[in-house]
Amino acid sequence: MKIRAFVKTDKDAVITLVKNGLKEFGFEYDNTTSESDLVDINKEYFTNNGTFLIIENEVSQIVATGAIKEVRKNIFKIRKMYVVKTYRKKGLGKKMLTALIEFARQKNATQIFLETSSAMISAINLYRSFGFELSKNNPVSPRCDCTFIKNIVND
Repeated sequence: MKIRAFVKTDKDAVITLVKNGLKEFGFEYDNTTSESDLVDINKEYFTNNGTFLIIENEVSQIVATGAIKEVRKNIFKIRKMYVVKTYRKKGLGKKMLTALIEFARQKNATQIFLETSSAMISAINLYRSFGFELSKNNPVSPRCDCTFIKNIVND
C-alpha cells in the first residue's frame, strides 16, 4: 500500500470512494454542501496550507482518502477520512491519520479537529485512540453530529 498526494486524475475515483462510503451509512453525496470541497480539491486543500492524501493498493486503485487544511492560524481540520469497506481493519485508517497529524505538526499546528457522525463508530474509536476528545463545539458540516479535538504539542 502506498500513500501519496492527490493529483487531478484521481478526482473521479476519489468521488466514487466517498459516495460509496456515505451510502454505506445512509448518507447522500452532495457537492453543494458537505462534498463541495471535492469540486476543486487543489484549491480547497493545497492552497489552504493543507494536503489531500490517498492510499493506493498494489494495482494502483485508491482504497483510502484523508485530507487536512488550516482553517485558522495553527488550527487544522481533518476531512474526507474514508477507507473502502473491504480494506478496513488493515491499518489504513491509522496510516492515514498518522500522516495527516504529522503533516499538521510540520505546519506548526496547535490543534486539529474533525467532525463526524456518531454512526461511524469504528472511525470514532480510531480518533479516540489517537487522543482526539469529544468537544462541545457544534459541527458545521451537515450530517455530522460530533466534533473531536486534539491539541498538538510541538517539540
